[in-house]
Amino acid sequence: MDALAQLSFGTPLVLAALVALPAIWWLLRVTPPSPRRVTFPPLRLLLGLRATEETPAHTPWWLLLLRLAAAALIVIALAEPLLGESKTPAGAGPLVFFVDNGWTAAHRWDDRQSAMSDALRKAQHDGRAVAIVPTAAKSFANVATLLDAGAADRTARELEPQAWLPQRANAVAALAKLKLASPPEIVWLSDGLDYGDARNTADALAKIGRLRIVSDAPGRGPLALRPPVNGASGFTATVIRGDTRGRPSGSVNALGLHGEQLASAPFKFAEGQNTARATVRLPIEIRNEMAMLAIDNEDSAGSVQLMDSSAKRRVVGIASSGTLESETTLLSDTYYLRRALEPYADLRSGPLNDLIASDVAVLVLADVAKVSGDEHDKIAKFVADGGVLIRFAGDRMTGETDDLIPVKLRTGGRYLGGAMAWSTPQHLAGFPENSPFRGLDIPAEVTVTRQILPEPSVELTDHTWARLTDGTPLVTAKNMGKGWIVLFHITASPAWSSLPLSGLYVDMLRRLIQLSSGVRPVDMATDANAVYPASQTLDGYGRLHKAPADLPPVRASVLAKAKASPDHPPGLYGAAGVQVALNAFHATDALVPMGNVGHAVSYYSASRVIALEPPLLALAAILLLLDALVSLWLRGHLALPRRVFGGAAIVLLALALFVPRDARADDAFDMSAANQTRLAYVKTGLPDVDAVSRAGLYGLGLVLKTRTTFDAPDPAGVDIAHDDLSFYPLLYWPMDPREKDLTPAEVSKLSDYMRNGGTLVFDTRDLTLGASPGPNSPGQLTLRRMAKGLDLPPLQVVPGDHVLTKSFYLLQDFPGRWDGGKVWIEALPPPEPGVPVPARGGDGVSPVVIGSNDWAAAWAVDSQGRPLNACVPGGDQQREIAFRFGVNLVMYALTGNYKTDQVHAPALLKRLGK
Repeated sequence: MDALAQLSFGTPLVLAALVALPAIWWLLRVTPPSPRRVTFPPLRLLLGLRATEETPAHTPWWLLLLRLAAAALIVIALAEPLLGESKTPAGAGPLVFFVDNGWTAAHRWDDRQSAMSDALRKAQHDGRAVAIVPTAAKSFANVATLLDAGAADRTARELEPQAWLPQRANAVAALAKLKLASPPEIVWLSDGLDYGDARNTADALAKIGRLRIVSDAPGRGPLALRPPVNGASGFTATVIRGDTRGRPSGSVNALGLHGEQLASAPFKFAEGQNTARATVRLPIEIRNEMAMLAIDNEDSAGSVQLMDSSAKRRVVGIASSGTLESETTLLSDTYYLRRALEPYADLRSGPLNDLIASDVAVLVLADVAKVSGDEHDKIAKFVADGGVLIRFAGDRMTGETDDLIPVKLRTGGRYLGGAMAWSTPQHLAGFPENSPFRGLDIPAEVTVTRQILPEPSVELTDHTWARLTDGTPLVTAKNMGKGWIVLFHITASPAWSSLPLSGLYVDMLRRLIQLSSGVRPVDMATDANAVYPASQTLDGYGRLHKAPADLPPVRASVLAKAKASPDHPPGLYGAAGVQVALNAFHATDALVPMGNVGHAVSYYSASRVIALEPPLLALAAILLLLDALVSLWLRGHLALPRRVFGGAAIVLLALALFVPRDARADDAFDMSAANQTRLAYVKTGLPDVDAVSRAGLYGLGLVLKTRTTFDAPDPAGVDIAHDDLSFYPLLYWPMDPREKDLTPAEVSKLSDYMRNGGTLVFDTRDLTLGASPGPNSPGQLTLRRMAKGLDLPPLQVVPGDHVLTKSFYLLQDFPGRWDGGKVWIEALPPPEPGVPVPARGGDGVSPVVIGSNDWAAAWAVDSQGRPLNACVPGGDQQREIAFRFGVNLVMYALTGNYKTDQVHAPALLKRLGK
């Protein structure tokens, strides 16, 4: 009854056509019979003819009812029926929509458009003028303009959320300038948030006209993401909500340059809290490929944090001449280097050749005087390719040095008490304009007591990035190829200076490691006069687009303090490798609910109106199509019994009226699983995990089609509780701590599946979950929890001669997205005396395969066959080996140990007496 009470019609006069239904009844109640075929033999003209008079047959009642229903549906549909209570203000004056269209409205933008559509439908019927005033307009010059309802509807459909916050005061001022003949009806479509101006905005709008405020219901506001903290194990992201009744949990995704998902981490708000944290764990090689962090299923610019070049965490190799010196002693150069760099880089130490081979971005040499031979050539190539070599002076550098230094040095050092002594220790002078250290504060307590001096030259000034108050260089540098060589003329420890004891030391090293991309220091963000053109910008939904051509470049001094606005939209500014990110949400920002503004507030959910015209017209079209089929049958063109056709018509009519629109085809039994062999994965109930499993098996299926005779159909997702597992020879099952425990019935079903020849492939994905494989890693703990109660056999690491290593390809390693994890299978039986040990005991297949390398992520491709995830550390070569392992795994599951039988054919024939 409540639904009927909310039923209304946009054009109620059309319902008058229903009075024509009796006339339609009269016109349709008779159907002329089909012509009868009569034989006309020439010799029997009059025989066989019937003299009885034919009368028309009556139309069947069900057909008449069908036609009347179609006619009634068309009439009702043309009357524009609306289901729901429309709260459009009544009146004859202008209608004004005051719309908050900042990124805070993007997550439920459909609610705003539905509210405008409902009101505009009524306004068009009443012939009212309409104005649409967005609060996040690019310009407020001509934003308030009266339109007819049709033009306003087009404007409303084209209106989109912007990537900055609303500017309500400017929008109110623009509306106040609009000259109206009568007070308007103002509908404020609010985002439900207060930026310190909500009450003033409401009061100002109420003075202009009659105000009604529509807002998000409590708990339905947006989420936002604060800038992440780049830690040693990954990024720690902070998620913000405005209402404690809002979305309780979710996940934060790390996305690559092409939108591919690199990792995901869950977050959950504590009871009564508005902040939650998620730690996205990524290896250093993958972390530097990350383009942004984004809240899953929260499409807005505020739910995205773009990563610029400063967010990249470099790998730094440290080598010192003091090889016998402990790295923890306070006299060690490496001790101070590690303390300064550890929060901002991944540190490695060892021989120079090993460091260069490990793909470091920055190489630090502390008091290493000479590098020669093969090491010299490798370091020179490393710098020329874009690396940074940072060297520190010491006692060994007071003599002869190599040529991998920025300036030529004098022999000996300068220190107190020597021939070139200072009367007092020297302080640091201000940094020059061409220095990457420009803008750093210099503590007064930093002094230098000894240094290595350069030879005077004309170019010395251009190579100097830091100097002492007497003008002597402290840090020199030169460009070599794409990289840099930087020399500190003091030690890395406090032996010659107090600089390593200050925070300035940390800041200087932090800026130097960012030079590893090969850019010139004058182009970096530290130069306040540098100009940055917009490269890519975010829209209101948090999607990156190419920056508009008319967007002017921004100076670094302005960009450092800028907030997202029409003049400075959020996005990436600068050239590739030196990009600076401007995000829509900052570390100090918050989401504050609007609260009491002194005026009544309604909610979008209460103002939704459903237009019934489209579904009614569709239903009428179905009935008319059915009527056409009946007409063909009555004319003899369809040979079907009357009862069959009449029953089918009634059934089709009932289905058209009562079958739910959201019925899914896959709810029924899928016969394709019984008719063809399909790759399958276990549905975990986690959308992100299941999506990777499906994409992975899809990619593996493409490889199987091109390289083998197995034409793999699309993969199947299997629900352990409800689906028949016997159709699938192999089930891929990724482990995730969020998975629910198995029920006793599911445990029994899985045990039967393994006993009857099925193979479960458990992938603990330990490296994806941020831990090394081990007994207490998240994946291993989940595996033990899920496998509790399963009838698992004894396990062993895959032997080198196992059939899994040669079922199609010859393999020794089984990598996935990651490499290094072991693969476990059913243990081999003890050998029999005098009989060679087979690659696997028995003729069956191991009921379980356990690994930790995240195979599905390595196999995963999109619809175009492009990889979705990077493979670490081997890249495309590692992905190829992962595909080959997948082929071997499928062949093993489908064919068993036939390869083993071939290898041991002589022994088998001998045992058979042949």
